[in-house]
Amino acid sequence: MPKRTKGARVSGTAAVGRLSLRTIAAHKVRLLLTVLAVVLGTAFIAGSLMFTAGLSRTFDSLVDGEMKNVDAVVSASPSPHGGTSDGGDAQPTGAEQKNSGDTPETAGEGQAISEVPDATGAPADRAAAQPQAASSRRISEDDLRRIQEMPQVSQVNIADQVQAVAARENGETLNSAPAPTMLQPFYNGEESVKGETHIVDGAAPTDTGDVAINATAAEAHGIKVGDRLKVVTSRAQDEVTVTGIYDSDIETGGFIGLSVAADTFKEKFLQSGEPRTLYVGAAPGTTAEELVDSLATEFPYIVQTGEEVSEELSAEISKALSFVSYFLVAFGLVGLLVGTFIIANTFSMIVAQRMREFALLRALGVSRGQLTSSVVLEAAVVGVVGSALGVLAGMGLVKAIYAVLESTGAGLPAGGIVLTPLAVALPMIVGVLVTILSAWAPARSAGATRPVEAMRSGDASSSSSLVGRTIAGGLAFAVGVAIALAGALGDGWSTKTRAILVGVAAVLVILGTFLASPAVARRAVPAIGRVVGLPFGTVGALARKNSARNPRRTATTAFALTLGLALVGAVGMLGASMKASVAEVTETAVKADFVATGPSNSGFPVPNGAVGAVQETPGVGTVGVMGSSLVNIEGIGAFAGQPFANYYGGNPNDGIVVETVEGTTDLAEEGFIADTKTAASHGWKVGESYPAHLGKVSAGKKLPLLGTYEPNQALGPYVLSRAGVESVQPSAQGQWPGQIMALMVTAVPGEGGGDHSAPGELQEALREATKDYIVVQVLTPAEASGEAAVMVDQMLNILYALLALAIIVAILGIVNTLALNVIERRQEIGMLRAIGTMRGQIRRMITLEAVQIAVYGAIVGVLIGLGLGWAFVTVLAGEGLEELAVPWLQLVLMLLGSALVGVVAAAWPAIKAGRTPPLEAIAD
Repeated sequence: MPKRTKGARVSGTAAVGRLSLRTIAAHKVRLLLTVLAVVLGTAFIAGSLMFTAGLSRTFDSLVDGEMKNVDAVVSASPSPHGGTSDGGDAQPTGAEQKNSGDTPETAGEGQAISEVPDATGAPADRAAAQPQAASSRRISEDDLRRIQEMPQVSQVNIADQVQAVAARENGETLNSAPAPTMLQPFYNGEESVKGETHIVDGAAPTDTGDVAINATAAEAHGIKVGDRLKVVTSRAQDEVTVTGIYDSDIETGGFIGLSVAADTFKEKFLQSGEPRTLYVGAAPGTTAEELVDSLATEFPYIVQTGEEVSEELSAEISKALSFVSYFLVAFGLVGLLVGTFIIANTFSMIVAQRMREFALLRALGVSRGQLTSSVVLEAAVVGVVGSALGVLAGMGLVKAIYAVLESTGAGLPAGGIVLTPLAVALPMIVGVLVTILSAWAPARSAGATRPVEAMRSGDASSSSSLVGRTIAGGLAFAVGVAIALAGALGDGWSTKTRAILVGVAAVLVILGTFLASPAVARRAVPAIGRVVGLPFGTVGALARKNSARNPRRTATTAFALTLGLALVGAVGMLGASMKASVAEVTETAVKADFVATGPSNSGFPVPNGAVGAVQETPGVGTVGVMGSSLVNIEGIGAFAGQPFANYYGGNPNDGIVVETVEGTTDLAEEGFIADTKTAASHGWKVGESYPAHLGKVSAGKKLPLLGTYEPNQALGPYVLSRAGVESVQPSAQGQWPGQIMALMVTAVPGEGGGDHSAPGELQEALREATKDYIVVQVLTPAEASGEAAVMVDQMLNILYALLALAIIVAILGIVNTLALNVIERRQEIGMLRAIGTMRGQIRRMITLEAVQIAVYGAIVGVLIGLGLGWAFVTVLAGEGLEELAVPWLQLVLMLLGSALVGVVAAAWPAIKAGRTPPLEAIAD
């Protein structure tokens, strides 16, 4: 036999390539839904990357606008959690947030702090010149004056902003969600560092009581020059007149910018009239670097160029947006993972249907490798086409997201579609790889089949043994369950370790389910078929037998739905448990008759003045003030490691159910109380004193542990007394430290609280007393629980919307499998039609097959979701998720919905099957 030449091999390869392309053209309808599955997954990935890239470019432009013409930024030590919780009310700038937690915090007015390493991010030579050891929390009046008088300085602007709420005269609030409403000083002309602010209508604010509002907000809320507004911050309230409307660099997401005269802002809205951040312009002939060096040498503050701050802010924004991108891309990958089952099923069925064709090719001399390559090439083409269309669809998805945000008032500046190399390359690579890997097993099967064996019709996979696969699946499932139990019940490990164990277990359980599912489906699907098909007689019996004919195919098709519903079930159980835990805390751990808070889901605190208004309301017994501040014990943050802690003004036992273990839990004295778990973990003992910190820096003072209590979600791990907080960081006269989160209000017996006669009357009286503060809502514990449940539902709805992608892909899988199944069974269906089976009966048979597959997948998915949900909720019990709840209604709806999914998925294949010409089909 003559040897094959290189030219012959090349010619053979080219012929195989042509064969692959012709096969795709011949089976384009069969491959259509496979392409669509790839499109959906890659579109989500591409759209996520483009969306976050667009956001990044938008925010970068906003940062550049904010830092425009700013030569130097002078910042006092920042608040470690980027809010107003330091006892002041000014929002830190991005420069401050960049250095969060790394710079020293002041223990008190003018108190020196021991030297700490530099954390300014400034160049080393400049950092060495900055006397950071004496850093203070705010820029003193004297230092502000000295900076203004420096010869290197042309302008100095206060850069602080204060979170506020604005309302019309009738009390109707101006909703800026999801963006904030910010109060800021107004500078213009020669006094402005950033340059001219364009007043589009009216005049700039100059006197007390004047305010200018940004143009977008004015248009959105119908505000005109001359309108009167109420403005409330955490420390002040005022009535102002709109004197002007201006163009703002920030016109996004509903943002409301209220600008008042600089002197008014300084006197009314800054704590002690001292700012935390300054923008400084350089005098003619002075460079930004020279200005920064002069300021850093002269003053004990963080000093950077505007360019440095802009770069740091952009880096922080990119870091934050990268999390959003990873989060969204993960859901796209879930969709593609579900799509792998569609792709594998599709190519398995196409390979089975083309066995005679492959036999002929093998007989003509096509090698195994060439035949395998032919099928892989078909998969690669499907992957390339689907991924390319996915990128285009991702562009449309981004446009749709912007349109939705715009319609809801949360629009973003037109950042356009940013088509980065990553946004194109990643979905293309992932889509092609997923498609090729999914088709690899069918491709090898095609190449490994002997010519004579392939001459037989039928699906070889249907008769091959499932024993090895089932044993492997059973072992993986059992190991996964064991690891899940260990993680859920292993109290000796940290929450992180236990969560990782449960995550690993979830992968093993899902893998084991996939491997063992054909064996389970062989018995479970017919059982489901008996129930589903019972009302349909012979047609139902045929559907049951057809579904059981190929358990591999049935299980693979159903598993796509199983995976999606398992995730939905686990998330649903987590959400139900969150709502139940919140309800348990607010309804049983809260003793108060009413809870007064800021607006739901806004993070806005209760204004200081509201405390007195509540206390003076007739019928009120006690008012406990629950707040947070930077004062903490040993630098240990009470929440997620952040260096701030709760304090309580009053006796917690009046408003909260507290189980005292040792000492006292009455916070009338300087000190703090802690739950037994926290005290034990840090070695705290009742009666002993421990170092107080302001942020992460020692305050040079110790506070005693007054008592311990059983872990309590309402109080948190530890709580300071108001006296203890103010011994470290004194508040201004009549002001409360930090931010007030809630007021725990109890009624005088018989005046409308608890079991008393008229609870509604006292609640209305409290609402009337606090109405001038606009933001205060007075709720019963049950109402507070309902508000929290709404927030949980909003979060869950977002997750469900993202998981819907996996469900849609799973439905496409059922459609695809049934459609190919109809083609494969063309002769059989033709025979049924020939012996008198009506079109409607054929359609019902195909529909019942789909319903059986969908219901089977849903049952398995729900069971896995319940198990994984239980494991994760049990792990998180120590983090406050103490109530285990099962969303029974949701699970029942999922099972009923799965039957509907089957009906919908079967619509097109059933119609196609019903139209099969009997004689033509028999003759094929």
